[in-house]
Amino acid sequence: MRATAIKLAGALLIAITLCGMSGVGYVSSSRVVAAPKAEDDFQIVKVADGVYAAITKPGGLPSGNAGFVIGKDSVLVFDTLLAPVAIEELIAEIQSITKLPIKFAVNSHYHLDHTGGNQVLVARGVQIIAHDNVMIWQTTKNKRFLPAPEDLAKRKADAAKQLADTPADQADKRAQLERSIRRMDALMTIKLTNPTKTFNSGTMTLDLGKRKVILATLPGHTGGDVFAYVPDANVVFTGDLGWSKTLPNLVDATVSDWVPTLDQILKQYPTAKYVPGHGNVAESADIKDFRDYLDDLRARVKQGIANGLTVDQAKQQLTLPEKYKVFAFKNFAVPNVEDMYKELKGTKFTN
Repeated sequence: MRATAIKLAGALLIAITLCGMSGVGYVSSSRVVAAPKAEDDFQIVKVADGVYAAITKPGGLPSGNAGFVIGKDSVLVFDTLLAPVAIEELIAEIQSITKLPIKFAVNSHYHLDHTGGNQVLVARGVQIIAHDNVMIWQTTKNKRFLPAPEDLAKRKADAAKQLADTPADQADKRAQLERSIRRMDALMTIKLTNPTKTFNSGTMTLDLGKRKVILATLPGHTGGDVFAYVPDANVVFTGDLGWSKTLPNLVDATVSDWVPTLDQILKQYPTAKYVPGHGNVAESADIKDFRDYLDDLRARVKQGIANGLTVDQAKQQLTLPEKYKVFAFKNFAVPNVEDMYKELKGTKFTN
C-alpha cells in the first residue's frame, strides 16, 4: 500500500509541476527577484460575453486551468488552482473586470491543482460545489500529493542554498531553482479545504442573475468529476475530463468510462467552446482528438496484452504514435501505458 501511495503521489506531483513555476519574491545573494504577477501565471481568455478562461502559462504557478462566468448579479469561479496565491491572483483579475461578488465556485475534481485555493474562497464565504467524492478525497487522498511541511522546508532550504551558490551567468539553472522555491512557498500555504456543497448524480443549476450555469457529473478522470455548461454562451468547462493537445495523467482514471463520457459530451455540445483542465481553449475537434488518444491507447495496450507483453515490455514497446507527439506533457506517455495495462488487467486499484 505504501509503495502504491508513493507512486501515485509522484505521478500527480508530476502533473502539478509540469508547467513549472516562475518568479519568486525574496532576496537572493546576488539580486532581488521580482514578485510573481498574474500575467506570469496564466492568460485570461475571453471565451464568450462574460465567460473567461484562465489558461496556465508554461512556467506558471497554477498548473491547471480555471475560469469564471459573470452573470447579472454575481460570478461563478470554475476550479481554484494550485494554491492560495494563485487563486488570489485570479480573484484580482476578476475584480478588474467586474465588481460583482463571487457567489459560487466549483471543484471539477479533487486533484490539488484544481482545489488548492479552496481555503481562500471559503474564507470569503463563497459556496464551493463538487461531487460527493471530493468531500471524501479532498482532505484524505490529497495528503499523498502534498509533502509534509518539514519536507517542503528542507527542499526550499536546499534550493535556496543552490541558488546562492549558482553564478549569475547560469540563468537557466537559476530560473529553475527560483521556480522550485516558489513552488515550495506556495505548497506550504495550502490548508486542504473541503467543498461546502456536493451532489452525486444528475445536474445542478446555478443562477447568477439572468444567466444559468448547469453542473453535471460523468465518470472518467477520477470517479468524482463535475463539468459545467453555460447555455446562453454555449461554453463547456470540462475540468480534467477534457485535455486539449495534452497527454493526461491517468492516476485515478478509468478509461473504459472516460471514452463514453467524452462521446456523450461531444454529442450533447457539438458546437460549444471548451475550457479544458489543461491546454488551450478548444473546439469540439480538439476534445475529439483527446478522446481518440484515450481510445487509441486502450486499443494498443489491449493488443499488447493479447500478444503476451508484460507491463514492462508494453511500456518499452508501445511508444507514443506520431500523431500524438505534438501533445504537451509527453512524459506521461509511458505512465499512461502502465495505467492502461493495469486497468485492462483489473489490477489498477487493487493494491
